[in-house]
Amino acid sequence: MEEEKRDVSENTPKAGLRRRERSLSLAAVALLTVLAAAGTLLFYRYMEDTLFAERNTNFIEISDKVTGIIELVVGHYEKAACSAENLLNRAGVSKRAELSGCLEEIRRCLELERGLVLAFDAQSGLYASDGTVRIWRDAAMLSNEDEIQEAATILEDRAEDITHILFIKKLDEPLTVEDASLTHVGLAVDISVFQDAFDPEMFRNQSHVYVVSPDGSRLYRHVCEGGFIDDYNLLSVLESCEFIHGGTVEDLRRNLLERSSGGYEFRYNGKRYFVAASSVAQTDWAVLTFVPMEVLGAGTSAFLNKAILYVSVIAALVVLMMGLAMFTLLSRRSDRRVIEHQRHVNELLKGAADAANAANVAKSNFLSHMSHDIRTPINGIMGMTDIALKNLDDRSRVLDCLKKIEGSSGHLLSLVNDVLDMSRIESGKTRISHEPMDLRRTVEHCASIITGQLSGRDVELVEAYSPLVHPRVFGDELHLRQVLINILGNAVKFTPDGGKIYFRLQELDAEGNTARFRLEVEDTGIGMKPEFLPHIFEAFAQEDGGTRSTYTGTGLGMAITKKFVDLMGGTIAVESRVNVGTCFRLELPMEIDRRMQVKAETDVPEMDLAGLRVLVAEDNELNLEIARYILEDRGIEMVPAADGQEALEAFAASPPGFFDGILMDVMMPVMDGLASTRAIRALERGDAKTIPIVAMTANAYDEDKRRCLEAGMNAHLAKPVDEETLFRVLAQYIGAVRPECGH
Repeated sequence: MEEEKRDVSENTPKAGLRRRERSLSLAAVALLTVLAAAGTLLFYRYMEDTLFAERNTNFIEISDKVTGIIELVVGHYEKAACSAENLLNRAGVSKRAELSGCLEEIRRCLELERGLVLAFDAQSGLYASDGTVRIWRDAAMLSNEDEIQEAATILEDRAEDITHILFIKKLDEPLTVEDASLTHVGLAVDISVFQDAFDPEMFRNQSHVYVVSPDGSRLYRHVCEGGFIDDYNLLSVLESCEFIHGGTVEDLRRNLLERSSGGYEFRYNGKRYFVAASSVAQTDWAVLTFVPMEVLGAGTSAFLNKAILYVSVIAALVVLMMGLAMFTLLSRRSDRRVIEHQRHVNELLKGAADAANAANVAKSNFLSHMSHDIRTPINGIMGMTDIALKNLDDRSRVLDCLKKIEGSSGHLLSLVNDVLDMSRIESGKTRISHEPMDLRRTVEHCASIITGQLSGRDVELVEAYSPLVHPRVFGDELHLRQVLINILGNAVKFTPDGGKIYFRLQELDAEGNTARFRLEVEDTGIGMKPEFLPHIFEAFAQEDGGTRSTYTGTGLGMAITKKFVDLMGGTIAVESRVNVGTCFRLELPMEIDRRMQVKAETDVPEMDLAGLRVLVAEDNELNLEIARYILEDRGIEMVPAADGQEALEAFAASPPGFFDGILMDVMMPVMDGLASTRAIRALERGDAKTIPIVAMTANAYDEDKRRCLEAGMNAHLAKPVDEETLFRVLAQYIGAVRPECGH
C-alpha cells in the first residue's frame, strides 16, 4: 500500500513540476559555475600578463646594468690599448730583437696580468710580448679604417684553449722597426676578466649571463651554480624551446640583429626561465641574461596565487548564493525542511565567508571595493549604451547618454589609475624628478582645472596666493599637480552647493638653497568624524555612514597623496569637523633655482590642420577607428599601419614630404614603435630626421616617456588621448617643421 502511494505521488503534476524546477535550478547553477570559471580564468590570464609586463620592465633594466658592467670592462681595455700606443711610441724601439721585450715592459706597466700586448706590421706580421712572432690570420681587421676594434678569438700557437678578447688600436702614424712598418698595437685579454666584474650573489647566484655575437654564437659565459645551455650557439638551442610570454625566438633573434632590448619567458628542460637581451655599446655584441622564474617571480607568483584564490572563493560563494536564491524562487516550497536546510546552508556560507575574510582582510577589502567600484561605471556605460541604441532617432536622448558614458568612462579610468599608482609606489618604482618649475604657475594651473570641474555648481573657489620670494624652484611638477588636484577634487566632491573652497599658497622661510612652502585646501563641506581622521591616509580607508554610495572611489586617493608627499620630503596634516568643513595643510621643502631663468612659454600657433596627411601606426582596430574619426573630423587624411614594420615601409616608400606627421603606438607586433622610430630616423632622406613623430600609447609612466624621446620621438601622449591635446601637439611640431602652414 505504501509503495502504491509513493508511485502515485511521484506521478502527480505537482511532482513533475518539482522535477522540472530542480532540473532548471541545476542548469542555472551549472551555467553560473561555467561563467564564474570563465571569469576566473580571464582574470588569471590578465593578472599573469600584467605581472609579466612588470617583470619584463624590471628585468630588462637589470640586464642593462649587467651590460653596463661589460661595457665598463670593454671601455677600460680600449683605454689601455690607447695607452699601449703611447708607451710604444715613447719606447723608441729600432730593432726587431728589442720589440718583444718592449711589449713585455708595456704589459707590466699596464698591469695586464691575464693577457698579452701585441704589435702588427703592414705585412700582417704579429709580435707578442711573450716572444711569439708569426703571421696574423685575419688581415681584414688590419685593412679597415676603424680606429679601435674588438673581437673574441682563440689565439693560435697556445697550449691552453683560452678565448681572448682582442682590442686592436690603429697607430696614428706607422712606426718603423728595421725593415718592418708597425701599423697596429693591441691587447689580448683572457675573456674570464668578465667573471671578476659580476656580483656573485646576483639573483642568488642563479643567473646565467652570456655575451653573444649577432647570430647567437657564444663569446663568453658567466660561470655560476647549476648547469645550463652549453652549446656554442644559444639561438639554435632556444629554437626548440616553448616561448610563453613576450614573443618568439625570432623576436629575440631580431633583438640581436637590430641591437635592441627585449624580454621573454620560455620553458627549457621542463623549467621556466626569463631571458633579457641588451646590446653592448661600441660593439656588435649582445648580452643574454637568464634567470629561473622561481627566483625572479617568487613574490609576484605568491601574490597571483592568493589573488586567484580569493577570486575563486568569492566566485564560488556568488554561484552558491545565486543558485540557492534561484532554487528558492522557482520551487516556492514552504515546508519546514527546506527552510531549515536553507538556514543551515546560509550559516555554512557565512562561516566560509568569515574564514576567507579573516585569512587576509586587506586583500578581501581590495577585491570587494574594486568589484563594486569598477562594476558601477561599467554598469552605467552598458546601460546608457543600451538606451542610446534603442533611441537612435532621438538626438537629444543619445547626446545625453553619450555624456553620461563619457563621465562613467572618466571615473573608471581614475579607478584604474589609482590602483596602478598604488602598485608602483608599493613596488618602489616611483621616482621623484628634480626639474625646474614655476611653483605659482603650477598652483594656478591646478586651480584652473578645478574651476572647470565646478562648472554648473554653486561652489566658489577662493584663491589666496601670497607673494613668493622664490617662485622658481626645482621639484616634481607632475606629482605635485597630482597631489593638489587630488585634494582639491575631494573638496569639490564633499562640498555641497552654496559652499566655498579656499586654496592658499605662501612661502614660510628660506635657508641656503632651500625654501619651505605651505599649501592649504580648506572647504566648508560635510567634514569627517574625529575617529576616522587617524585612518584617512590608509589604503582603502573610507568613512562609514552612508557616504560611500554618494561619494564613490577606491579609497586609495589619500594614501597615494601621502606617499607622494613623503617621497617629496614634505608633510601633510588634516583637520576636520562634521558639517563644518575640512582643511588639508601641506608643507614642502624645495630647492631654489638660483639661475632665475624664467622660460617664457611660446604660444603654439593656431594652425588649420585640414589637408594634412598623417601616418598612424596602431595594431588595435578599435583604437584605429577612433583615431580615424578624430583626425578626419578635422579634415586630416589618415594612412593606417598595423605595426611598426608597416609604418616603416609606408614611410620609406613615400616621396619626401608626403606625410606631415606620424602617430606611433609603442606596443605592437612584428616591430614595436621604438624600433620603428629608430629605423625611420636612420633612413637616408631629407624628411626622415625632421618629420614629427608623436607617441600615442597606453605606456604612461615617466620611464616610458623617456624611452620614446630617446628613440627619436618628438612628444609622448598617454591613452586615452584628449582631442585638443593631440591637435595642439600636432600644430606645435608640424608648425615648427612647416611654418607656412600656421596662420
